[in-house]
Amino acid sequence: SVSSWVEGGTAMVILDSNHRKSHVLKELELYSQFVSVGNYLIVEDTHLNGNPIRPDYGGGPMEAVNEFLEYNHNFVVDKSREKYFITSNPNGYLKRIK
Repeated sequence: SVSSWVEGGTAMVILDSNHRKSHVLKELELYSQFVSVGNYLIVEDTHLNGNPIRPDYGGGPMEAVNEFLEYNHNFVVDKSREKYFITSNPNGYLKRIK
């Protein structure tokens, strides 16, 4: 299981599978617990659904991140990871702070 791999260590998680909002939100809820303080939970392709590409996509990773951050205060968006403000993951670098 994932918890046995992480136990006693540090972990960073990258989410990059199904990009529909409901799926990404479930992944955020499941995998956020494994990210150690000071490490990252990276959500790929938050640029979908008009953020700024594919405005016709429908709810996707960005919308899942926004909803997740409304109730999970263990993470903050780290804009410093968006080098030169160019990324496929705007607001997708979530740093665990507690």
